[in-house]
Amino acid sequence: MRTNAGGRNHWLALAATYGLTVSVVAMADWPWPLFVGGAFILIVVLRSVRYRQAGRKTQAGLAGPGPGAGVIGSLFGAGALLIRGTPVSTWAGPLLGVIAFLGLFLYLQRFART
Repeated sequence: MRTNAGGRNHWLALAATYGLTVSVVAMADWPWPLFVGGAFILIVVLRSVRYRQAGRKTQAGLAGPGPGAGVIGSLFGAGALLIRGTPVSTWAGPLLGVIAFLGLFLYLQRFART
């Protein structure tokens, strides 16, 4: 069984990569959002393999918090797409990334189980 600190580190890494992805999608020209999004998916897959959440012998623990994290992720992703290409994206992109990171991390800390 993993400790609470291990779960916190897992949620921290997941939320940080998502916040960075949202920030890059809001600010960068194509194809960089695709590269960062692909890296985010790769990190999630590698972490799930590392903690035995993928494969034939899955291990209990680090379960997701339900559909709430998907709703939060969708809102911030939609916000990043809406401000993309506008003059405010240079300062609003990083701000949106930080808010997405904090929001997702705090949500996972509260509702996800380790």
